[in-house]
Amino acid sequence: MKHHDEEQGGQCPLCANPIDFKVPKEGVIDHDHDSGEIRGVLCRGCNGAEGKVFNAVARWGGYGLGNKAGVHAWLERLVAYYRKPGTGLMYYMHKTPEERAQKAKLKAKTRRAMTAAARRLAVLNKDK
Repeated sequence: MKHHDEEQGGQCPLCANPIDFKVPKEGVIDHDHDSGEIRGVLCRGCNGAEGKVFNAVARWGGYGLGNKAGVHAWLERLVAYYRKPGTGLMYYMHKTPEERAQKAKLKAKTRRAMTAAARRLAVLNKDK
């Protein structure tokens, strides 16, 4: 692991955060599951994410787990898709952070009003 630590500068190549090798199992030796070849050392979180992403694309993308080239090509197209500019059109259900906050405040206000009304009704019904 020392060689990869020096080569990677002690950082995870995916998230670019330092890997704390003092924490047990924080640095994970990442390897190709078909050939067994070591690719590098990842932090625990990125190692899990890498495996999940690969498996999801292989299954949902219809490539199968054995088609690494297909999965890699799909992932490259995904990154290219993310990098290209948008259409300039807005999704009709999109809410700005301010609109979401306003909706949450209204929901909380309604909940408080409903709770207060239920308490008043309980008191009125108790008095009958």
